[in-house]
Amino acid sequence: MTRPIVVALRLTAVFCLCGRMSAVQTVEGVDFEAVRATKRVTAVRIFDPIKVDGLLDEPAWQRAAPADHFYQKEPQEGSPAKYQTEVRFLYDVTTLYVGAILYDDDPQRAITNELKRDFSGLNSDSIALIIDTFLDRRNAYGFLTNQGGAQRDTLAYDQGRRNDPSWHGVWSVGTAVHPESWTVEYAIPFKTLRFPNRLQQAWGLNILRVMRRFNELSTWSPVPRQFSHYHVGYAGLLLGIEGVQPGRNLQVKPFFTAQSTNSDAGWKADSDGGVDLKWAVTPSLVLDGTYRTDFSQIEADEQQINLTRFSLFFPEKREFFLESPTSFQVGLAEGDSDAQRRDLVPFFSRRIGLSDRGEPIPVVVGVRLTGRLGSTGIGLLNMQTESTARAPGDNFTAVRITRGLGGGMTLGASYFGREAVGRALGSVARHNRVASLDVRFSPRRTIEMEGLVFGAFTDGAKADLAARAGLRLQTAVHRARVGYLHIGENFRHDLGFVRRQGIGTIFMDYSRTFRPKATYRWIRGYSIGPSFDLTSNDRYDQWLTHNSGLTYSMDFADGGDLQISATSTFERLLAPFPIRTGIVIPTEEYTTAEGLVKYTSDMSKSISGSMEFRKGGFWSGTRMSPRGNIRVRLNAHLAASASYSRDRVELREGSFIDSLASFRLDWSLTTKMFLNAFIQYNGTTRTWFSNVRFNLIHRPLSDIYIVWNETRSPFTKQHGLIVKYTHMIAF
Repeated sequence: MTRPIVVALRLTAVFCLCGRMSAVQTVEGVDFEAVRATKRVTAVRIFDPIKVDGLLDEPAWQRAAPADHFYQKEPQEGSPAKYQTEVRFLYDVTTLYVGAILYDDDPQRAITNELKRDFSGLNSDSIALIIDTFLDRRNAYGFLTNQGGAQRDTLAYDQGRRNDPSWHGVWSVGTAVHPESWTVEYAIPFKTLRFPNRLQQAWGLNILRVMRRFNELSTWSPVPRQFSHYHVGYAGLLLGIEGVQPGRNLQVKPFFTAQSTNSDAGWKADSDGGVDLKWAVTPSLVLDGTYRTDFSQIEADEQQINLTRFSLFFPEKREFFLESPTSFQVGLAEGDSDAQRRDLVPFFSRRIGLSDRGEPIPVVVGVRLTGRLGSTGIGLLNMQTESTARAPGDNFTAVRITRGLGGGMTLGASYFGREAVGRALGSVARHNRVASLDVRFSPRRTIEMEGLVFGAFTDGAKADLAARAGLRLQTAVHRARVGYLHIGENFRHDLGFVRRQGIGTIFMDYSRTFRPKATYRWIRGYSIGPSFDLTSNDRYDQWLTHNSGLTYSMDFADGGDLQISATSTFERLLAPFPIRTGIVIPTEEYTTAEGLVKYTSDMSKSISGSMEFRKGGFWSGTRMSPRGNIRVRLNAHLAASASYSRDRVELREGSFIDSLASFRLDWSLTTKMFLNAFIQYNGTTRTWFSNVRFNLIHRPLSDIYIVWNETRSPFTKQHGLIVKYTHMIAF
């Protein structure tokens, strides 16, 4: 059991040595650090009110010097932005006001792709304020809007590597269009923000402007293209704010639900209520509480077809669990360009309040404390679920403590536990407890390393270990990831996601990006690189899986991309498994090869989409898998999309065809009222799934939801109508 620990420590030591030997990144075109030192803007105190209508016609705006001279992040890193942008800051005792002038020779052509809350900021002409209130150069608030006045707010952590777009704050925005510009006014109450309680404030600040029809991203303080615009290590400063205080930061949100459902057993009506609470105990530490939590308004999961012998991963969609993601994440966060690896997810919140089949399990009560005390990060979570006919009630606990040691090093310790409570348990394990230690090291902004060790202790089973070590390199032209993973045969994690037990894996992927100047008008760049995975059993005496591949991708100037890849796979199957009813893959060694071509168009266009075609060997036969998606935007208010996927599998043991189809309608009647419909058909089970949601934001952070859910198959029919009312009270 000590072997994985030794391997992880040795690999981490090698990575640290590599990090010390790496050269400092060179950025061509502009000295980012020298420019950042000049980026200072001062907010001006006012006493007369500002009307937030986007017109900037109050005389006070002329008293504030602007933040201007933006630099391109894309396409020509470090060059001046195509058009000027001027952003000014005012404040009074309660509110920060921000006024922006976005110059454009034809502002009527600006793209407004959608108006819904949490719109896709990079597919519309938009502007984003990024504010680091604690000036820790790691965490920030983000406030985004587009020409239509849609709102998106984000909490960004770890220099933009981990973001929380589910966070919603109280703020307002107005926009207006002029012959040669469009303008924006923000009003952000200080009680929405958390910041140090001192007389004079100094906040980190950056501003992002997106000109989507040119696919240009520019920032006030320049940020290298390989990093997120939320990387506040490159931010400038907002000065001049004095004599303001955060509010008591106490929010109470009671809610009420009523539903009527119909199934084979007949109609059933029900109602319920509960309350959520949020309290900033200190400016950097937040307590969340929930009683009789309800997630009935959440959009339905997207259907997936499982062609493997392992469990499928479904992402979390419930707002309570999406908040404060950095507090319970262990190890390196995956970057925007990284392929998702879900071999071992240390904290997987869908284990709480959802069965293995995705059925809701009532959550009675929960509490969460997240934030920082100095250089110590804190995450505490406890949730209690009700007993059901199929399972006892469970108490879930997650504890995560991190400590920054300086020099780019962070130590962490975690505990994740499930304790069954209530009735007799039968074969259900009474408890599962997992503890971990981890270290992260970032000797350069472009290099990150990790080492983690987990111990799992389960009632009635042997204790076992898991370990992981990895390195990630991220420069403007080189991206690489190398890692090692060990998961013991008896390692069980009831608050995590473990795709495969009893393995030891070494993996690597690398890509080299080229940006030829001669073709930049059509092609932004192209990259090529290999990848491989080598997996053995956890005793390291037999290889189980080899994967190797080569990927070529091309990024077009309009935002579209083309990907071509070839993959070779060896699989030693140690036990047969049924892939479909009556079709069993036998114990054998399999060697296959597969090719993939995928094209995604400019997603900001009124008609956009993607196409994918995969073909090659699959176990004892072949697989051919076409996929496609199309989206039609009639205007900023209304868009519809449809997708279809099909897997045609021909094996010597038998053949089958799987298919999935879906249709989605997004109608933003206003920036406060939305109608969404999501209809899916699973051809494998011949089942229709319908989810229709109406949402009215009747006051800040307060909603009315009306939801219709329906499931139809040859064997059953279920449907239900749900009404949910929430009302946020802020103190």
